[in-house]
Amino acid sequence: MTAARVRRGSTMITFNYYTVLLLLISGILILCFDVRIYVKANMIKEKKGALITGWLSIALAFISFCSYYIYERWFWN
Repeated sequence: MTAARVRRGSTMITFNYYTVLLLLISGILILCFDVRIYVKANMIKEKKGALITGWLSIALAFISFCSYYIYERWFWN
C-alpha cells in the first residue's frame, strides 16, 4: 500500500473552521459595537482603526476558508 492510498482514506484533523468562525464573529462584533461606540464618542481615529480591523478580520476569515477549501479539494485528495 502506498502513502497516497493511506492519505486518501484518512481524514485530516484541522482547526481551520474554528479559526474562520472566530475571525468572522470577531470582525462582525467589532463592526457592530466598537464602531458605533466610537461614532457616539466622536473618536474619528479609533473609528477608522476599528473599521480597518473589523473588515480585515472578515477578509482573513474569507481568505482562510477559500484557501483551505482549495487545498482540501485539489491537493489533499
